[in-house]
Amino acid sequence: MSPNPLQVEVRDHALWVRHIQGDPTVQTWLESVPGGAIVHLEVDGVPGDWRKMSDGSDGRPTQGLKPVTEPARGRWHALQAERGKTVSLQVTEVS
Repeated sequence: MSPNPLQVEVRDHALWVRHIQGDPTVQTWLESVPGGAIVHLEVDGVPGDWRKMSDGSDGRPTQGLKPVTEPARGRWHALQAERGKTVSLQVTEVS
């Protein structure tokens, strides 16, 4: 999707859109994805399905994604031990 290499900083159990570095159009696009939608990402070289988090109780969008399939879920959770690390990110497909 992006001609520029993307990276994301590991900060939490969610992948936060604001922590993506590289191509601001990807951030803008991910912000526009509706809550509950599945996005196929490759994070730190590991492919998987990520679900956009549901809107908050006040109706505002939550700009984060969580891994829903293995091996992405296992790898993302393993990266929690390395919070602050920046890893590669690639959008591979959108459902």
